[in-house]
Amino acid sequence: MVFPGRRWGGPGPDFVGAVLAQPDGTLLRGDIELHLRASSWTAHRHAMDPAYSNVILHVVQAANTLVLDGHGGHVPTVQLELFGPATWRRWRAKPERVPCLRQARSVLQVVEAAGRERFQARVARFEGDLNAVEADQVVWRGVAEALGFGRNARPFGQLAEAVPWSQAAAVAFDRGPVGVAGLLLGAAGLLAEATLPEAHAWRALQRGIGVRPMLSPASWDRGQSRAANAPEVRCRGLAELAVSWRRGPAQQILEFVSRAGRERSPRLWPVVRASPWIGPGRAQVIAINVLLPFAAAAGVTEANAIYERVAGEPSNRVLRYMARQLAGGVGAGIHFRGACHQQGLLQLFHATCASRACERCPARAGGLQQASRQPRLSKD
Repeated sequence: MVFPGRRWGGPGPDFVGAVLAQPDGTLLRGDIELHLRASSWTAHRHAMDPAYSNVILHVVQAANTLVLDGHGGHVPTVQLELFGPATWRRWRAKPERVPCLRQARSVLQVVEAAGRERFQARVARFEGDLNAVEADQVVWRGVAEALGFGRNARPFGQLAEAVPWSQAAAVAFDRGPVGVAGLLLGAAGLLAEATLPEAHAWRALQRGIGVRPMLSPASWDRGQSRAANAPEVRCRGLAELAVSWRRGPAQQILEFVSRAGRERSPRLWPVVRASPWIGPGRAQVIAINVLLPFAAAAGVTEANAIYERVAGEPSNRVLRYMARQLAGGVGAGIHFRGACHQQGLLQLFHATCASRACERCPARAGGLQQASRQPRLSKD
């Protein structure tokens, strides 16, 4: 075993991103699931759960049955008969080794460079979108995808295309937030989650303009750990934002970012907060990942400088994992602060750590020179 994977907790495999060396020397990358008995795989219905589709090794104490995946293929299973319960628990909780840089200054250089790279990639995406789509629709879709919280980003993007900004704005003017919420929930195939006024608004819109469901309930991932991330909750938040953007989202956001550029500690989240459906934490995520790169793509010169000093988003398990990876052996000599550092940690994780591609990681000694030569973005 080259790398045992990351212990996330919660739903899904016990260890993700593991790397195994095969007899011929090739590397196998995927997830590892642990059970006391092999039959627990079937009892827990893992074969039908997409979260377990990348399991490359099933570790058990008792191999009491053959383990098959959702396609009828065999899941490689290892039986560890010598493990007693106490040893088993200690092995599951064993901390992983950290093979990364240990010089504070070098780590910060790599993380900052990765953060700027991630930001510029988002800017480039919005620049491409602005060349083909109206600015208001670009913002509408971007905010919708950010509300999807990873697993539901794609269906929320599809919903923003099924209910474009022009249609949402017209309904917001005529029927207010309840009307827009009914429109979004009905088009999303989530009418069963609608309140009675929202359902009435949807029926009226069906009769009036002929709208119809564009997605199905099966399009949405319900495996979220928090009720606040449920798609019907986010739809209501998006409806509230549609009503608040009376002059169009693009114009209001560009003006807001321009004013924030003159503040010492810019606060961007209020423009995309819709309490209680979109709280300050999710609003800050939207501000960092949508508002700032959109504004930079639209030519607001202050956006780059704001990105360098704006506060970060709420912590998550990827950020905590990467902070341990890169700062665990440095002690008090290194601290990751602000959006740029956080985005750099995310960029490094998705580019290298998620697949354990350490040979491509700039946080190793061989990648330092290249990272240090990358130009810094101007703060003027």
